[in-house]
Amino acid sequence: MLNKPLHLALLICALGILSYFLFDIVSPELREVDKGRQKSLEVTGLGNLEKEAIKKLDPAQKAELEGWHDKSRDSAQAGEALKSISGLWYRAGRMDVSGAYAMKVADMEKTAEAWGIAGTTFLTGIDGMTDEKSRMFCRQNAETSLENAISLAPKEPRFRLLLALVSVKMPGEDPMRGIRSLLDLEKEYPDYLPLQYTLTRLAFQTGQWEKAKVRLDKVLAKVPLDREANCLMAELLSLGHIKGDPTTFEKICQSEEKNK
Repeated sequence: MLNKPLHLALLICALGILSYFLFDIVSPELREVDKGRQKSLEVTGLGNLEKEAIKKLDPAQKAELEGWHDKSRDSAQAGEALKSISGLWYRAGRMDVSGAYAMKVADMEKTAEAWGIAGTTFLTGIDGMTDEKSRMFCRQNAETSLENAISLAPKEPRFRLLLALVSVKMPGEDPMRGIRSLLDLEKEYPDYLPLQYTLTRLAFQTGQWEKAKVRLDKVLAKVPLDREANCLMAELLSLGHIKGDPTTFEKICQSEEKNK
């Protein structure tokens, strides 16, 4: 379980990656297309990345991609086509290219959700891709996408959580920037569960077992039947660094899973 991505925090946004809304929701003040962002994509090499990635597609995938590209030239079908292209590349494991097309959709829709989906796609690419050029492409564009989401929904904590995770997963010159951002977010949203799960898992990764337990104790005092918190506590106690019986927590974790 420790090796899994910080799945719950990402899942909140990632559920929409392959099924965007089919309707344009554009606020009047944001209708002007940001050509600077589109140019940025070109400068960082979307064309080269996609050209390289196409070589690894099978014939059926290539035919599907070509069909969606044809439809993307029709203004009436462009949004749906771009979403489908993004989905195709996501399923092919090319989150860098998938995210770039998700950014094109976000430029059309001008919503925080659309930018959040683009950012989450790139964030997944930081973990899922091995080529350093592609990972850096993902990092840079994840930040841009999530900053755009935050500007449209400044009181929504999940976009700030995801932005902090960009720096946690791929630190820049300031290796503690992501952690500080998470702790600052906690001051504003102490009861935001995805943030608590994220901080707990980071405590696991750094061997701060006591801190992890204190954090989980606080969560479970407020929401004793929360599945994720029970699963994390069961995992913590099973590791043996903290004394305690994981049985009760395991039962809640497993029973909730069966009921889904």
